[in-house]
Amino acid sequence: MLTLAVEQWIGNAAAVLSGAWGSVTRRSEQSGYSRTAIYTHAERVVQAVASEQAGGLSYEELWAENERLRAANQELWQAWAEAEDLSEAKQREVAVSGSAMGLSLTQVVTLLAIVLPWGAVPSRATVGRWVQQAAAQAGAILEVLDRACQARVLALCLDEIFFHREPILMGIEPGSLAWVSGQRGPDRSGASWCKVIEKWPCLEHGIAEAGTGLERGVKLANEARATQVVASVSLVPITMGLDVFHTQRELERALRGVEKRAEHQLDAASEADAKVAQYRRRGCDARGVAGAAGRAWRRAAVLFEEAVQAHEAVEQINAALSWCDSRGYLYSRQTAQGQRDEALAMLKGACWQKAKRLLSDARALRHVDRLHEQLALAVAEPILREALTHLWYLSQAMWQAEGDEQVR
Repeated sequence: MLTLAVEQWIGNAAAVLSGAWGSVTRRSEQSGYSRTAIYTHAERVVQAVASEQAGGLSYEELWAENERLRAANQELWQAWAEAEDLSEAKQREVAVSGSAMGLSLTQVVTLLAIVLPWGAVPSRATVGRWVQQAAAQAGAILEVLDRACQARVLALCLDEIFFHREPILMGIEPGSLAWVSGQRGPDRSGASWCKVIEKWPCLEHGIAEAGTGLERGVKLANEARATQVVASVSLVPITMGLDVFHTQRELERALRGVEKRAEHQLDAASEADAKVAQYRRRGCDARGVAGAAGRAWRRAAVLFEEAVQAHEAVEQINAALSWCDSRGYLYSRQTAQGQRDEALAMLKGACWQKAKRLLSDARALRHVDRLHEQLALAVAEPILREALTHLWYLSQAMWQAEGDEQVR
């Protein structure tokens, strides 16, 4: 609301803008305003005229926009006041979901404190009880689901993972990658593994590392199956194959050791060359250090050649552990075994002993045998079976090539 009449604003501005000598003083005496106030009024009048001439929103439009925003703000505050509080059921859902995703109880409480009033935030102990109750309910549901899918689980990938040195006996169905078993402790002995395996009466094949406890568990399960009959059907013994992951990891570990030894020897040979150069700059007899440098370089050449040969052998073994050769035809056990044995002959040294032991195990290529057995049941004609598998390989290669082209 204006505190001065429009005539007063314009008169004060006119006195300043006229530029006549003494006009501001005479205006001050006439109006009763100080000279400073008159200059301020003139500046505001100039700004108002300039803003009006510049275009844009008018005063009335700005006032209307302000009223609209005030009304919208009031509606939001009203909606917030009438919004339903986060119920305890929703708080439990947030707590259980957060815990399942790996959040600690303290982190869950921190997240709840963001959306709840401080006095309504549950304690850490309360959240812990919610999580324990949900775990008990989930355990009962999982027992029902286990019984429902027992007939569908024909193969399992078995291994242990550790939480604070306590083993978790894991079982993953390889076709769907579904986690179907996760027994917590008490150990990884044969008896503990047998309790895990016996829950799956239709299990035909297991894939695992060459662990003694797991092997013992499979043996105990097969001995128990020999005397059991389920639904008037005798249970078949469980066959075992070694997983490719642990074998390849052991190959990579040994290969890194060979490569590091070659790198260290190359560094030592370079240092020996630098020492020879230093002797020569000083005018000293460098024949002794030059001989040592030559021997270092010859040793480096030998280790480098071993590293290259080992790298080629590891690539050949990895290819033999896959399903198809470079032309897209399925490996037979004889072909894969011959390629594997040829590569193993190239690996020298004690660092390859564990990898060689795993690869020499007959179960290392059990996945190839099992694949051919399943394909033979699906397609009896060998020529048709080979053609179909080769067509599948080509279609997969084309699909991957299209994906690579899209990425580029």
